[in-house]
Amino acid sequence: MNPYDFVRIDWTKEVQRRPAVSHDRFTEGLCGHMEGTITTLTPFFIPHTEDLKHKDTRLRSNYPITFARNTSGQYILPGSSLKGLFRSLVETLGPGCWWLYDGRYRDNVDYTDELPRAFKQCAQADSLCIACRLFGLINSNTLRLGQVGFEDAVCDAPIPYHPIYTPILDTPKPRHRAWYLEASGDRVAGRKFFFHADKIRTEGQLKASKQGEVLNQYIHPIGKGSMFTFSAHFNNIKPDEWPTLLYALTLERKDWGHGRDVRHKMGYAKPAGLGSIEVQLTKLTLVDYRQRYTASDRGTKVYEAHHLRDYINNQIQPLLNANTITLQDLRRIWSWPPAPGVAYRYPDRNWFNTNPNTPISHTP
Repeated sequence: MNPYDFVRIDWTKEVQRRPAVSHDRFTEGLCGHMEGTITTLTPFFIPHTEDLKHKDTRLRSNYPITFARNTSGQYILPGSSLKGLFRSLVETLGPGCWWLYDGRYRDNVDYTDELPRAFKQCAQADSLCIACRLFGLINSNTLRLGQVGFEDAVCDAPIPYHPIYTPILDTPKPRHRAWYLEASGDRVAGRKFFFHADKIRTEGQLKASKQGEVLNQYIHPIGKGSMFTFSAHFNNIKPDEWPTLLYALTLERKDWGHGRDVRHKMGYAKPAGLGSIEVQLTKLTLVDYRQRYTASDRGTKVYEAHHLRDYINNQIQPLLNANTITLQDLRRIWSWPPAPGVAYRYPDRNWFNTNPNTPISHTP
């Protein structure tokens, strides 16, 4: 089975754009900070940037690329990676603009025009989608800080795992229009998300092309059960933005009374089965800076344990109850635990050549 599928977008749902809000804390927006944990559900890998600078040398010497670390040597999940994960979800759910979408691929394939105009990248600070308001944007005309920021998540006791040779992590096949476009051919199929897998795929060695180009990677992931702690701050979030952000962070979990378990997936080698994680908020602090020096509680409300669960459930209830095509697909692809015994792998070139019109749902 193909390791990914597309989460469909309701193109008739308007991308609501509005001016960026002030970063002034003395407003009616939600301000505060949150804490949480990220637990790996499968082997997990984020590359160390210093190793990437010398990747070819390391691979030729048969040294694996190691896990991301800070200057103290602690294993980390960079705040920028967390921001990217949650931003992509807010863009999908909002809906928001497709900030990183280009549409131009190799072999002269160009799907730029197949993304509806309303979903194209925000350009002006006075007309921003929910994702650009929350997470900011940088382009040639506009620099805007986001209203949400993530610190690096730190893992003090990673579960050991052995180095692995990944399978060949293939590039997109956008020339296969039946996958990347809707049946009408007028619009892109949706946003790509990878399935969770019950086992990872590996190779026994590095693979090279006839020209000597290395096609897979040698990496040293951490094991299942490794726990990161993280924190985030937020400033002046509007009440109608808050549920989407909270849902992107928490998704759905049966132990909070939801009907299903849905888990995030991120990091390197997702097609090979790595990258499944459980994000759990443990503490939420809301601060009303207008009451900081007048109220007996100093304008601060702290939610933990079941109080946190009840507060978040109340906030995200509209999304829990919704059954949009976007949420249907997200719940299906990111459902946890993964379906047992499913072998996820890309079809070979011969399959693509003999099945040019076969949709992604009919891959072997």
